[in-house]
Amino acid sequence: MQHLDPESISLAALGEDLDESARAHLDGCDTCAMEVDDLHEVVRVARAGDDGHLDSPDPAVWAGIHAELGLGPAHLEDPLTRTASARGGLRAVGTGPGPGDVTPMKGRSFRRPFGVRHLAAAATVGVLVGGGALWAVQVFASPPAPEVLAETVLEPLDGSTAEGTATVVSGEGGVRSLDVRSTAGEGGGFEEVWLIAPELDRMYSLGVLHGGDGSLTIPDSVDLDEFPIVDVSDEPLDGDPTHSGVSVLRGTLAAGSGRQQD
Repeated sequence: MQHLDPESISLAALGEDLDESARAHLDGCDTCAMEVDDLHEVVRVARAGDDGHLDSPDPAVWAGIHAELGLGPAHLEDPLTRTASARGGLRAVGTGPGPGDVTPMKGRSFRRPFGVRHLAAAATVGVLVGGGALWAVQVFASPPAPEVLAETVLEPLDGSTAEGTATVVSGEGGVRSLDVRSTAGEGGGFEEVWLIAPELDRMYSLGVLHGGDGSLTIPDSVDLDEFPIVDVSDEPLDGDPTHSGVSVLRGTLAAGSGRQQD
């Protein structure tokens, strides 16, 4: 006799609907029925966790599991919103005895050991139940994406062929940083990033780039409305901390970038 495959066994243990032939086989096969009963106990324990109160997960959790495992449309509905018993003639699971009760074995004197198919089905159930919890933790515990406050295209200067972008982002705790991505690196020294006032009479060094790229913290005291120009300079290794006067890239941030946000 051809028994149900591990996927069908695991879906039945979860209370999912099976097709007509699978239901008919399960109704008449004690071997597969026993596997479903055994795996349903695994599902019950996995869902119960401890004796404390557990809130039902958001329906988005099952939707994510459904998409991740590539399940068909028939399994789109969240199984936790259904009754514990299977439908369409499938024998009930999940209505077993309470603690301390004894279940008649209908003449069977023992339960057979887990086979390969049984272990495969158990693994599938573990993915559906445990994997869903892990997916939910990863999704809902992920930090929020940084907020983009301002950005500009960096244009080449003084015969440079470099190009790049500069983006102001607000990260965790509202800390601002200037993310520079460029093709700079053609000069003879190193690339330093500056914030410059519109009149070019004041400037503030943020730091140096490595391979043309860098994420540089903007101090709370720096008002980007006062220093809106982003400048990348080619600096010689001469120990002089002032601007070399050789700019290879420059762009202007949009007005309103402002100071550190509270």
